Amino acid sequence: MDRNARTFALAILFEAGLGFAGVALAEWAGLSLQSRLEVTPAAVARGLLASLPMLAGLVVLTHCPWSPIARLQRQVEGIVREVFAESRWFELALICLAAGLGEELLFRGALQPWVGKWTPPAVALATVSLLFGAAHAMSAAYFVAATLIGLYFGWLTMAFNDLVAPIVAHALYDFVAILYLQHQVRQV
Repeated sequence: MDRNARTFALAILFEAGLGFAGVALAEWAGLSLQSRLEVTPAAVARGLLASLPMLAGLVVLTHCPWSPIARLQRQVEGIVREVFAESRWFELALICLAAGLGEELLFRGALQPWVGKWTPPAVALATVSLLFGAAHAMSAAYFVAATLIGLYFGWLTMAFNDLVAPIVAHALYDFVAILYLQHQVRQV
């Protein structure tokens, strides 16, 4: 199996595994996922619109000279170069869909309401967002960025009692961001 095929398979397995863990945790905790996974035009539209501020932030941050952000950009470009440089767009689309689905089922579908059983909603939101940041922490800047994105996805979930919008926003953001960074890396 070539390196690109191995990367693709591992990424899909890992992200799907997070989704299965989220479904299992929700089931164990007695949390309903089904009612929050209804795919409606409104939920999909919310997800598409919710990705726009993050994508605008990505463009702004890729041109930011502040050294922690510039280091973060080099770090992420290095990962894209190492992991996704040879990936085709449809492979990236499937990986990003698996990431949006898997991570949102675990973090916003299971963990946030589970923590919310014992804490106020704001504490559950903050706690799970910090966990989301920690799960993505390759550096302090990446931890902060992922935590803020986790807060955003968590708020979106709470505001509309829906997982479809954050799944769509997460998957679309990851897909466009990786394609954009892949293009940047190939230009160098």
